[in-house]
Amino acid sequence: MAILTQQEKAFLDVFLHEATTAPFTGPATRALHEIGLEYADLPHVAWAYARESPRTGFEWGHAAAVAPPLPWPSREAAVERDQEIHHIWKDEHAQMSAPKAP
Repeated sequence: MAILTQQEKAFLDVFLHEATTAPFTGPATRALHEIGLEYADLPHVAWAYARESPRTGFEWGHAAAVAPPLPWPSREAAVERDQEIHHIWKDEHAQMSAPKAP
């Protein structure tokens, strides 16, 4: 089951590349900062990206001169989306840690 939308994946592909390479700047990072977001505001969104787009090295995604459109219209919408994904994360981890029937 896919968690992220195509628009979220496209944006995160560029943003998380910026987040995993020095000096952690670029068009996607600037776009997030413009709506008051930091990397730490989206931990579960990043988890979903990692789940759906596993890394093959240290870096994620790819660099871009222009960021794809922000998938969230505001800081509040992005934080709300992170919380939605947090519930998915909790459900998955609860299932993994549940005792197995003998």
